[in-house]
Amino acid sequence: MQLETSSWTEVEDGAPTTALLPVGSTEQHGPHAPVGTDTIIARSIAADADRESSLDAVVLPSLPVGVAPYHGRFPGTLSVSPETLRRYVRDVVESLSETSIETVVFVNGHGGNGDTLAQLARELTESPSLDLEAYRWEWMRAVDDHVGHAGELETAVLLHLCPDDVGEPVAGDAMSWDDTVDGGTIHQFTDEFSENGAVGDATGATAEQGKRVFETVVDALVSFLERVDSSTGESDE
Repeated sequence: MQLETSSWTEVEDGAPTTALLPVGSTEQHGPHAPVGTDTIIARSIAADADRESSLDAVVLPSLPVGVAPYHGRFPGTLSVSPETLRRYVRDVVESLSETSIETVVFVNGHGGNGDTLAQLARELTESPSLDLEAYRWEWMRAVDDHVGHAGELETAVLLHLCPDDVGEPVAGDAMSWDDTVDGGTIHQFTDEFSENGAVGDATGATAEQGKRVFETVVDALVSFLERVDSSTGESDE
């Protein structure tokens, strides 16, 4: 069920117990990929997982702007502070407190949101005022290979989902996001180590490859949803 396209009576009748909240970002993804890459992918994964899952689920509207200050020197990048993301997501989840929702899963498409969402998920689950559990899930962690930033895997997924929005794939000016030297972070902004903003080589990306990756991560999310639903059911007994 897609909340945006459902009436309140349909939501009431459906009484979903699991909510998927896609959280993305609006940020540069090299010269070939759209700035909405992370939101596009997160939203698409959540929608397909909802269709394939046997759970009573609802996909909430996507949150399109995340924590991305390090991309801020590139045109098209938008960003909010971790505090703003935290407060906004918390308010969204708290608005579900009097509904049928028992489990909320943040379907995160942007690495910069990860720490904030993980910490928030723990706080929400432990909150005495909320009778639900929250979890962070990230597609980047569901694949064996390094995803990079507008690199081969991410670009391949875009070629599968929205080929008309993808330009000619390029090689990034950095092959890995390795900015730690002597135990410290040496680069504060992406353009300090990748002039074109991309990390990894996307020139070999194909739609067929993207389809395989996409199906893999959707299956992983479906499995994760079943796992947390099972654990929630056990805790209610």
